[in-house]
Amino acid sequence: MINDELTLTVNDNKIIACRRGDNLFKVLCSAGYVFSGNCGGLGRCQRCLVDVKGAGTVKSCTYTITDNIQVTIVEDNMSVLASYKGAAESNNVYNGDGRDIGIAIDLGTTTIAIEQIDMSDGSVTDRCGFMNPQIEYGSDVISRIRTGSTEDGLAKLRSSVVTRISSELTGMGYALADISRIIISGNTTMNAILERLLLDNLGHAPFEIRNPDSITVSGKDFFDDERFCSAEVTCLPNLSAFVGADALCGAVVCNIDRSDKYQLFADLGTNGELILAKQGIGYATSCACGPAFEGMLRRGVAAPTTAFDLLNRLNLLHIVNDDGVLVDQYIDGGYRLAGGVTIDMDMIRSFLLAKAAICAGIESLMDMAGITAEDVSRVYLAGGFGCSLNISSAVSLGLFPDSFQGKSEFVGNTSLHGAHKCLIDKSFIDRIYAFKETLTAVNLGELEGFDRRYYSHMDLRPWTAQSHGTNKLQQKSRL
Repeated sequence: MINDELTLTVNDNKIIACRRGDNLFKVLCSAGYVFSGNCGGLGRCQRCLVDVKGAGTVKSCTYTITDNIQVTIVEDNMSVLASYKGAAESNNVYNGDGRDIGIAIDLGTTTIAIEQIDMSDGSVTDRCGFMNPQIEYGSDVISRIRTGSTEDGLAKLRSSVVTRISSELTGMGYALADISRIIISGNTTMNAILERLLLDNLGHAPFEIRNPDSITVSGKDFFDDERFCSAEVTCLPNLSAFVGADALCGAVVCNIDRSDKYQLFADLGTNGELILAKQGIGYATSCACGPAFEGMLRRGVAAPTTAFDLLNRLNLLHIVNDDGVLVDQYIDGGYRLAGGVTIDMDMIRSFLLAKAAICAGIESLMDMAGITAEDVSRVYLAGGFGCSLNISSAVSLGLFPDSFQGKSEFVGNTSLHGAHKCLIDKSFIDRIYAFKETLTAVNLGELEGFDRRYYSHMDLRPWTAQSHGTNKLQQKSRL
């Protein structure tokens, strides 16, 4: 009789019980291993690669367990950014009730960053960062919305992330009862999950949100854990379905709300949030960029900026033409580099999709403001992707106009910085609310001519050479 009860050994030090016929990816995720990408189990990406003894490197999402196996998992190479400009500031200390520990959390779709803060002086006493365990249910926001549109799915999403946050806080060195305040900054979807709000409203027009304002609950109720009895947990306010507290925090941290000239805040993570504003007026939108950029990466490519530089170099060498097409000899198998890196048409296509979305988003906001790229006085780049971006390569490939090159600044994890500021500065959340009231949320899909603008950027030409005529659109049809 065949025994269906099997064991999976990971990195020679952890044994997991499983059954014959189980999917390897699901077994690993259930055991706490998190991968930075998820194509829905279709085997389209290479972010869930593991080494199976006797079988070599496999995509775990397409691997069926049929026997006892030994698996080696290499630590994911995607960095979790928990740093930001101005981390040492400690003015306007919030110390209202005498307790001394605050927690700031950036709840990203892909990564989560946590700071432990001494409320007596605003100093950071500990930090950690990790992959969002919800990735088991999909790497992008749309996947989470689909899962969280039912009570059961929402409960699973919430439990996975709350359990992990609780575990991380437990290991940070202070008694949980010493924590007085926890501030969470995330996008609208991530916040709604923690607030126990069904996500069915976010998956279709008119995309009305149920959490425009901050929501505060007791730590005991939030974690369902008596150890957090002294804490108060606040999820920060959101602007629209796809422009959340993380982007609002970032823009205010950069003082865009106080500038007398238009400035651009671009948070380029798993999702791309764009805010173009000056004192008293502004426009905000979002576009899909992270999953597409991550699709560029293959095993051996250390960071998004490396992929950018590689693509730019191949374009300069005419191995990839200005339309984003590999020359004939590489069009089928891709262009192979040292270290096992391959630049193929799937990777280039992913880049073009993300690049076009960002370009069209920025251009649309500038049109609404009645300005040109030269009128933007400052560009702030935040987020996991934005902070590793090589500006010169981005300009060469047409991601940004040339005028952005001398006025762009990398500002780190501004979502985490904003959560920190809300802890130590009693007036900061009021600034977020005031800034929010000056912004117009823009749904790019509803703008006339947006599709034409989007497709006009589906190439590797510098922004200054862009043309929006129909001839160029006809050229794109062959891609």
